[in-house]
Amino acid sequence: MTELIAALLSASGVWLTAQRLMMGWPISLLATLFYGTVFFQAHLYADTMLQGVFSIAILYGWALWAREKQAGESLRHDRPSSPADDLPARPLAFNRAMLETGFFLILSILWILALQRWSDDPTPLLDGGLSGASLLAQLWTARRHRVSWLLWSGIDVIYTGLFINRSLTITALLYAGYTGLGLYGYWKWKR
Repeated sequence: MTELIAALLSASGVWLTAQRLMMGWPISLLATLFYGTVFFQAHLYADTMLQGVFSIAILYGWALWAREKQAGESLRHDRPSSPADDLPARPLAFNRAMLETGFFLILSILWILALQRWSDDPTPLLDGGLSGASLLAQLWTARRHRVSWLLWSGIDVIYTGLFINRSLTITALLYAGYTGLGLYGYWKWKR
């Protein structure tokens, strides 16, 4: 039951974020609490810790979007707008993308080594690597870089296989759906 609640909350949060609606952030925050429990019970320790880090990243994204939305509203007085007008997607500079990718690659390697040495995680390479990549995608989502959605889609394809392997069927189905939702988010953030 916990996995189902986590999946429903998580899917709702991602859908709302793809729509650039602020409500996606608190719902996603609640989902991290449920998924932290699910992943701990499945011995996916990096993913368990990732939920805690996601909570912090979600608070960062929520605050960033709220500040920028408020700044946008103060600039327009009587003109109606959509969430896309208030919170437009931003390009990601190549140099910044390479620097941040390198940082999260190093973080992933350290995570993998820690899992191999100090845990009974049966898939430390996937668990640690996907966790590091997810943090990068979360950072780019908070900054509204459109490419974050493509990164999420790639991550979600691999996560789907990992969750099937760990017998987390509901979560595997969710992440398979996320693959399509990531492509939708990429398309939606073009406008």
